[in-house]
Amino acid sequence: MRHETFSGPIPPAEHLNQYDESVRRLIVQMAKDEQKHAHSMREQGLQGAINKDRRGQLLGGAIAITGLVVAAVIAPHSAAAAAVIGTLDLFGMVALFVAPRVLDKRRQDNPKRR
Repeated sequence: MRHETFSGPIPPAEHLNQYDESVRRLIVQMAKDEQKHAHSMREQGLQGAINKDRRGQLLGGAIAITGLVVAAVIAPHSAAAAAVIGTLDLFGMVALFVAPRVLDKRRQDNPKRR
């Protein structure tokens, strides 16, 4: 008794050669199409992540600038309120831009926690 296994979309050459030419072409074309699809899906996922990060940075920057403008407008009327708004705005910017990088570094340092 003999048992053979293989993985992947294309069988080993000795098995593939047992099929006629049209079936071999079909199997190879199917493998090419599958690989093209996998690459496309990976690229779309990566592009989606890039776009999401870009949107987050743009929105965070807009919110931070709005907070600073509001603090500047309020400053002549209440310096304490402007200081609180400005401080919260600065802490928000730090949290927006620094915290994700710190968390990513911690995840890379401790891969078991995922």
